[in-house]
Amino acid sequence: MGNLCVGGSGKTPHVEYLIRLLSKDNNITTLSRGYGRLTKGFFFADSKSTVYQVGDEPLSYYKKYPSISVAVCEDRVLGINTILQKIPDTDVIILDDAYQHLSIKAGLNILLTDYYHIYPKDYVIPMGKLREPISAAKEADIIIVTKCPKVLLPIEEQFIREKIQPLPYQKLYFSYIEFGQLQPLTKPAMQMNVAAIRSVVSITGIANPYPFLEYIRERYSECQELTFPDHHRFSRADLEKTKLYFHRSLSRQVAILTTEKDAVRLKADYLDDIVSQLPIFYLPIEVKFHARFKQDFENQIIDYVTKNK
Repeated sequence: MGNLCVGGSGKTPHVEYLIRLLSKDNNITTLSRGYGRLTKGFFFADSKSTVYQVGDEPLSYYKKYPSISVAVCEDRVLGINTILQKIPDTDVIILDDAYQHLSIKAGLNILLTDYYHIYPKDYVIPMGKLREPISAAKEADIIIVTKCPKVLLPIEEQFIREKIQPLPYQKLYFSYIEFGQLQPLTKPAMQMNVAAIRSVVSITGIANPYPFLEYIRERYSECQELTFPDHHRFSRADLEKTKLYFHRSLSRQVAILTTEKDAVRLKADYLDDIVSQLPIFYLPIEVKFHARFKQDFENQIIDYVTKNK
């Protein structure tokens, strides 16, 4: 799974969708590079792993889905061989962001593209955000247009289909983000009445925070926003600034909101004395497929896995 552009296209929640779909009947291992980690080489995530040993996304997979195995390795070929050596009964390896790895021929290639920035309307770096030419899309078996509106009009679907022009062997699907209920990250957050929150301070370090920010702007009367680069290693100074924003809020019912992926990095030990004082919540997300595509997508994935274990 991967994308052509630099920046987030919703890869993490789509990997989680595949995990939920397949983990009941298959032994699954995810393999990531482990962006943001301070280590090199192959690691399996375990109960002692930190975000700076395996990366934020793999650590999140490990914590959310204890029935699967989670591995990181910048050399995907070495990573796959090590997984098959150490866990020979593995049925499925989900490659997280491996579309550009030419040394690997995946059995099923899934290409993601953001509804608001579809790759046919973009250009290769430095003119645009594409990591490789549009022609690389021909390697995909499945193309998913991510972050669509919940209500997708047929005319919009047709317009995008005409822009992408999927090849005869490619299936095109459309998905959207479903936000869950706020989850407390700290003890002060557990003591708050979520329904009473009127003002928020957001802190994010992801590639495309706009769906998250748009969601909270629609729901709270006052929003102060702190944004950082993707996989940002939060510093104590970042948290002190967040604390300053929190205390200058005009409302007494103020909370700090972050994304599920950022929450993993905010729980780092070196930040605990600051983080533990603040009412911090994270907002979970899930990917949903529009009704007319959901069953076809799931059937294609399950059929492929059943035939190719």
